[in-house]
Amino acid sequence: MIKRTESMIQKAILEWLKNANVYFFRAGSGAFKTQQGRYVKTGRPGVPDIVCCRPGGRFCGLEVKTETGRQSEAQKHAEQDIKALGGEYHIVRSVSDVKKVLNED
Repeated sequence: MIKRTESMIQKAILEWLKNANVYFFRAGSGAFKTQQGRYVKTGRPGVPDIVCCRPGGRFCGLEVKTETGRQSEAQKHAEQDIKALGGEYHIVRSVSDVKKVLNED
């Protein structure tokens, strides 16, 4: 059996979302090096992998994990912050999980 990586799962979810009734984008934090040799940080630590706007304008963060993947401390804090403001935050491990979250199964 092929072990599915987080990037494989995320790619499948993003492909499925193209036909779902949501606005979405791949988020994340990281850094890149400019031509001048400087590093520029992007995003915010802990931001969910995929951000969606559901019907009715509801914010929904999807954190993609493998079967054994666990949240980092920054991700746990992001989850708390999002939920405290009335948004949704879900850990998803498959397209099937996303369908359940979006009530599309």
